Amino acid sequence: MAMLWLSLIGTASPLLGQTLEDQLAKHQRAAQQAEARQDFAAAVQEYEWIVRRVPDSAEVESNLGVALYFNNQHEQAAAACRRAIALKFNLYTPHLFLGLALAQLSHSDKAVSELEKAIQINAQDPLAHEWLGYEYMAVGRYEDAITQLETASVVKAEDIDIWYALGRSYLESGKAATRRLVKTYPDGGRTWQLAAEQAKLQDNRSRALHLYQAANKRRPDIEAVRDEIVALGGVPPETVVKEPAPATTEDELYQSVSNFEQRARDAFSRISRIDPDSYRVHEIAADGESAAGNYDDAIRDYTLALQRKPNIPGVHEALCNALMRVAKPHEAIKECEAEIALFPRNSDAYVETARVYLLMDDYDHAGPLLQKAATLGHPPPSINKLLGKLYLHQKQYPDAIKAFNQYLMVEARDSSAYILLAKCYKSVGDAKRMNEAIAVYKKISAEARGSSEAQQALDQSSGDDKAEVSENL
Repeated sequence: MAMLWLSLIGTASPLLGQTLEDQLAKHQRAAQQAEARQDFAAAVQEYEWIVRRVPDSAEVESNLGVALYFNNQHEQAAAACRRAIALKFNLYTPHLFLGLALAQLSHSDKAVSELEKAIQINAQDPLAHEWLGYEYMAVGRYEDAITQLETASVVKAEDIDIWYALGRSYLESGKAATRRLVKTYPDGGRTWQLAAEQAKLQDNRSRALHLYQAANKRRPDIEAVRDEIVALGGVPPETVVKEPAPATTEDELYQSVSNFEQRARDAFSRISRIDPDSYRVHEIAADGESAAGNYDDAIRDYTLALQRKPNIPGVHEALCNALMRVAKPHEAIKECEAEIALFPRNSDAYVETARVYLLMDDYDHAGPLLQKAATLGHPPPSINKLLGKLYLHQKQYPDAIKAFNQYLMVEARDSSAYILLAKCYKSVGDAKRMNEAIAVYKKISAEARGSSEAQQALDQSSGDDKAEVSENL
């Protein structure tokens, strides 16, 4: 949006005090000329001069906020936009740029609120829909993000960033639907079918055949399953159902997963058609390679993506993760630190860097990174597990207990966290709570062992495809 300012320079409010009229007009022209040559520092100075003379103009405050935003002064831009909104609530531009500034400051919940207000005032600007989509993604509202990004894509049909965000949102929505399917029908035919499809995508034909056969045993009415068994070289199923069974909730959930996955493929394919050698194409390839465990290939494609655009959000972090998978911690640290340098308000970057340091038993570096992440917007739930490990190492047992319990409020099925929590309780002499934590660990472990092979496969695939470096971190 480097040229966005061309269409967003407002006009000052009616200028009071005729003796200042010529000077105000002169500074207004100077500000606009500075914006035209992208000298936003100069534009800020001009608008600040005007604001001092015309302190009650919402339009001038809005113009100042825009100039401050493009001068990368996001805190000051937010303040100017708030002043403009206080003077004239229904002015579109300050709501938009307040939302954009808050997004840059990683205040995603507040950014969502302002961008929603901007769209209520002016629903025609694709920029507001695009950024509201990004911020919905930041707070985990992926289906809401899809609505906004699809609206933006109608006007910005060649924008590969929008299509990439759409693809990611479709994938995350598909994962959510997968979790619902697995939870509701852990041993259902559609669950086994979906697990078979995942194995086939990973080019594991023998495993895919085994899973399709199990799906057919449970749902012999699904013609597509029978066809896949034959296509993979299996014996045609003996039972052939002439009439398909009526659609069930299981079928609807499976179809929802399939639809989201297909829409993701379509979005990513569109990027390839728009620019087949773009940074997004290489990022998509690397994400897939990383998910499949092909980390050397992933490292290559993440590197190619960064060569084409060095400041892609999340790619240095993903490269850090892949490098750790091939036991290159020092190279990984450099990539994680590069992510922090580019996006100093991204809590995920601090948490991932701390994770690497903890794997290297470097608690002195990990601690400050985790403390910093805790002050930023929307740190991932894993921060509390990592803090718990840090405090456990430092023998700060009450703090460790608090951190692990906070983590388990969100990730209640992480059996390894209960073992760590039990260790903390043992260290403070609380045998009752220690035994309770161990009992939960045993229960979750037994349930995991008793779950179906398909459920285990889909539980894994429905997690983050940029998998954690270690199950215990």
